[in-house]
Amino acid sequence: MKFSLKLFFILGLFSIFVGLMADSHAQTKGEFIVNFAYAPEKIRKGDIWKIYLSVTDPEGNMHRVSCRIRQQGGRDYYNQSVIYLKKGMEKQFTGYFALSTRTPNDIDDFVLEFTILDREGNERENLLFLLEFGGREPMKPLPPDMEKDLNRRIGNFYINWDLAD
Repeated sequence: MKFSLKLFFILGLFSIFVGLMADSHAQTKGEFIVNFAYAPEKIRKGDIWKIYLSVTDPEGNMHRVSCRIRQQGGRDYYNQSVIYLKKGMEKQFTGYFALSTRTPNDIDDFVLEFTILDREGNERENLLFLLEFGGREPMKPLPPDMEKDLNRRIGNFYINWDLAD
């Protein structure tokens, strides 16, 4: 009787341990590590806005990135722009994404929601970048150990500023 009670207790602990391990794995699946993220918050309208990112996927299956833009305080989004990552960027990418800010005159500031998706459709929580037009803020220095890689263009986002979703 004592032996079966001990065995039952040990099996119970084992099943709890396995359950915790499965939950732990489920929470990390699809998560990406943002090593660096920066975009100037103030530029002149018409300038090219650069969004600098360095992201790692422990599973190595990043597939595409997308951005959606809305005016600050607004609820409507302009059309979504998607960039498929090049071969070799599945595990890590470092560089910048460019966006033309030739916008209609009634847009003074906006929020860019940046999303990274893997091949299975898992996405990281949106990264938000704010932009205000009017003058130019000095660019913050990029980390010296990443500067060369961050200055490589990964792709261009194209937004149709006349259409809102």
